[in-house]
Amino acid sequence: MSNHYLDVALGLSATYLALSLLCSASREAIASLFQSRAKMLLDGVLTLLYEPAGLALLRGILPSLRRLLRREGGFDLRGLGSDSLAAAVMSHPLITGQAQAGRMPSYIPSTMFARAVMDTLQQRYGRQTSARSLLAQLNNPALQRTLLALLGEADDLTALEQALCNWYDTVMARTTGWYKRRSQSVLFGIALVFAVALNIDTLALSQRLWSDENTAQQSAELAAQMSAQLTAQMAEQAAAQAAAQMGQPQPPSEPAAPSPAMLGAASAQLNSLPIGWPSARLGHLAQQSTGAAAGAVLLTALGWLLTAFAASLGAPFWFDGVGWLLALRGTGARPASSVSGQGAQGQR
Repeated sequence: MSNHYLDVALGLSATYLALSLLCSASREAIASLFQSRAKMLLDGVLTLLYEPAGLALLRGILPSLRRLLRREGGFDLRGLGSDSLAAAVMSHPLITGQAQAGRMPSYIPSTMFARAVMDTLQQRYGRQTSARSLLAQLNNPALQRTLLALLGEADDLTALEQALCNWYDTVMARTTGWYKRRSQSVLFGIALVFAVALNIDTLALSQRLWSDENTAQQSAELAAQMSAQLTAQMAEQAAAQAAAQMGQPQPPSEPAAPSPAMLGAASAQLNSLPIGWPSARLGHLAQQSTGAAAGAVLLTALGWLLTAFAASLGAPFWFDGVGWLLALRGTGARPASSVSGQGAQGQR
């Protein structure tokens, strides 16, 4: 395959990789500010305990603003009512002790959650000697039936606690999928904002790289440098995280944000590309006919949408793509691992 084809493909792939890293960092900042993971965890708990009416209390602009400002109403547990098992469990010291004041935990180990539920039930209904006698007092038929089905023939409290662990793990696996799908939508929106703000038009950029071999070659070389930098930085980051987290349970949906060094490499890649304003395609709209001007605007909008869609595929996808292209080009080996922390997230 011609090196020029590969240079153009590398230039585009590196652009999407750099943009994906910037979008992932922005998404992580938004998720932290609005406590999105904690909110999704609470959604999962309400689903798990069959209290769907409480989900409406967490949705909307006002609850989001309260979470942003760290107001108590952002997670309106009192609004769930005094009979709510979810409110009682999420207010349990085992749960609240895992988060700072004004915040909710974004991850709860299944054993800790099950212990909090068991303690809450025994505080409400007394210290029962069997699991079935405890569940018989539940005023939640759906939860009662689920736990009885999970118990099977067993009747001891230890088995009930294990059943709660299993049910929690099952629901949280689905909750992780919900969060990833929502994160994908947020990532696309952020990528579209970046594409318009920086005028990263895939169609115009492809044309420029194709018609200017020097620019395409320079972009490919910078892509190789960025790939090497990211590979080294990820290895250091992974080693540091492994040392810090050794023996500690980690949430499967908690991606790490791109490091400042990764973002620096991404910014350098974008700065080297022929992007930004003013756009040659839009520069002479006033002198063009109505049809030509409309066509230029539509082509530019299509280029932005293509850029946003490509960036929303995530940094791991484009990091691997750059690695394969570099291997084909013969200027570097394919990196061994994908970018850490971008989710299916990615994108916690």
